[in-house]
Amino acid sequence: MLIISFGRMGMYSILPVLLLFILGFLLQRGSTLTQASVAGAKRIVSDLALPALLFQAFSSLEIESKYLILVVTIFLVCLLMVLLGKALAKPLRMETPYFPLLLGGFEMGMLGYALFLSIYGSEHVGKMALIDLGQVLFVFFVLMAFLIRERDGAHTTKALLTQFITSPVILAIGGGIVVSLVGTWFSPHPIWTAIDEGISLLASLTTPLIALSIGYGIHIKKEGLSWSLKTIMVRKLVLLGLALLINHFLIDRLLGMDTIYRYALLVMFLTPPPYVVTIYMRPNDTVNADYVDNTLSLDTLVSILMVMLAAVFYR
Repeated sequence: MLIISFGRMGMYSILPVLLLFILGFLLQRGSTLTQASVAGAKRIVSDLALPALLFQAFSSLEIESKYLILVVTIFLVCLLMVLLGKALAKPLRMETPYFPLLLGGFEMGMLGYALFLSIYGSEHVGKMALIDLGQVLFVFFVLMAFLIRERDGAHTTKALLTQFITSPVILAIGGGIVVSLVGTWFSPHPIWTAIDEGISLLASLTTPLIALSIGYGIHIKKEGLSWSLKTIMVRKLVLLGLALLINHFLIDRLLGMDTIYRYALLVMFLTPPPYVVTIYMRPNDTVNADYVDNTLSLDTLVSILMVMLAAVFYR
């Protein structure tokens, strides 16, 4: 009875976020939201609200040397998915270079954290940050390099490093990790408390702005839909299997970590590919753009439903 009750609570707790997604989708027909206002909201999230949330998450990170194996494992899973995509592209008749790239990485910043926090609560955000670390490194060091090479034909290490160290998200994560390491050296002070409350207020904007923006941006076209369905099917089946294996053999048996880490990893593995893929595409590449947009929109809907089901049934 306790498990069933907790499952129902998890399902109901995500309903406010789901309703905001639906509201954003319905506002496509009105004038309350526009492409420009949604772009502005996304900019607020990417430059301010999300970095504030990630700073909080990584400042409460529980770092132990044995956890590094989990970080490395998740990084390698992301890389493995890209290589799997390259191997499956021809048999599945995926005549697009973006198929392998849409298999690696997870959209945590713009979706995963919102879903996880709505179900499991903000007190566990540091645990989600640990699960997220490996894929963050993959996205910024590997996936972005692949995307830039596909768009420009080449990339320079200098340009990639510059983009990495100037990213608000990376600066927030780095700052949060530093605070988690040295924060115990400082005694509580009203100034630090006021700063922390300000960061919390800014971070609280993340979920509603993301939910409305993503809902508004959901557009599913017939063009390239078969490619999108194949991509989502491969991604969900493989990643779901890998999540269950990692949870059982690594998180439970080898590392003996708290149950909440299993839930965090499953939520992450159910999220769609990183939305950053759309930013690094050639502007005149309409065929691939339709495929990527379709995949991200449809996978977002599938991810929300699967996370809700996981909250009810996965223990």
